[in-house]
Amino acid sequence: MSALRSQLKGLKELRLHFCQTSPSSSGLRDFVAKNYVQLKQANPELPILVREASGVEARAFARFDKGLERKVILQNKSATEIEKTLEQLVHSA
Repeated sequence: MSALRSQLKGLKELRLHFCQTSPSSSGLRDFVAKNYVQLKQANPELPILVREASGVEARAFARFDKGLERKVILQNKSATEIEKTLEQLVHSA
């Protein structure tokens, strides 16, 4: 987790969308429950938006400089896989 915390410096915003009850969103729910506080403490100025809505696909959006935005689908991934995917997302800009 420490690698992801230090890599968020280039982001302008991170948005996480998932369903509160869907089994396919359980990995993202676990990731948020275990890591949100640490991420926010390491990046107090970074907006980290968590959006729960019934039936939505588990996904993350990252907004970078000049309005560049990237999206990744996180359906059926474990919390560990999600951390790796978010690291790749941050490096994609």
